[in-house]
Amino acid sequence: MTPTGHRQARVGSDDTELVASAQHGDRDALEALLRRHYDRLYAVCRGVVGPSDADDATQAAMMSIVGGLARFDGRARFSTWSHRVAVNASLDE
Repeated sequence: MTPTGHRQARVGSDDTELVASAQHGDRDALEALLRRHYDRLYAVCRGVVGPSDADDATQAAMMSIVGGLARFDGRARFSTWSHRVAVNASLDE
């Protein structure tokens, strides 16, 4: 399978699969997960801090998600958890 084919397969994976793979060190899964949720997280950050600081808040949220993914236990959906991370990053901004 080519690297491109591998990434295409990731696009169809659900969040639960991507999170589990990312937690085990799969960088492609992590990238797919972050790409999938970027626009929504940016919108959350923009809603909290406004357009001038939304990029910085989104970047901080993404870094927090990457840093905290090992602690994500799946009790909530990834989208719910990442939304809370984005709100917290925005409030810190």
